[in-house]
Amino acid sequence: MILYSILLYTALFTGILPLLVLFPKKRAFIFNEPIVPFIWLTTIASLYELVGSIILKINVDYWFQIYSLLELLTILYFYFKLFQPRFKTALLLVFTLLTVTYCISFYYWAEYSSFIAKAINKTPLTFLVLLGSFWWVRDLFRSDEIQNLWQNPTFYFVSAFYIYYLVTMPLFLMGSFIFNSNLYFYDFAIVNIMATLILRILLTIGVWKMKPA
Repeated sequence: MILYSILLYTALFTGILPLLVLFPKKRAFIFNEPIVPFIWLTTIASLYELVGSIILKINVDYWFQIYSLLELLTILYFYFKLFQPRFKTALLLVFTLLTVTYCISFYYWAEYSSFIAKAINKTPLTFLVLLGSFWWVRDLFRSDEIQNLWQNPTFYFVSAFYIYYLVTMPLFLMGSFIFNSNLYFYDFAIVNIMATLILRILLTIGVWKMKPA
């Protein structure tokens, strides 16, 4: 449990870091940047989980359902801005699919038992991230310009999403079974926090690599 607590508080702290780094870059309120809305969402989520869940002991299942909606909107916005002006029709169809899926998830959502709803929301979003990441890499290899990926902020953002969603989707698909059977729940929590930590560290590095406005 000590390891879990250390990782949890570290993940919560690193959730605030990307926004803190954005302020010196003078980009915190430039929502034209594809990643900025997601960074704000990450900060709000970290603060809510710390204050609402840990300190005030508020049931976070309501927040998780709201977060799922904001998550799909900010991720979709990231890829929309990343690929614009291409794929407008395709991304509109994806938005429609994600919205329908989100509405369906309410049918399976229940207070103190939101794993199924999370899995429903995570699955199509993960496929969007995987496809978007693949297409970004494809564009990279087809480009005539040789880029230093280590200095490219988008590389860190795309990698962060790819790793996080690839790792967590199976966890949420099995989450209801693990929670109800109490099997490996601690391991489930550790892996989820580790994936979250990697996501937020890569986001922070990506923001650090951004040029000041």
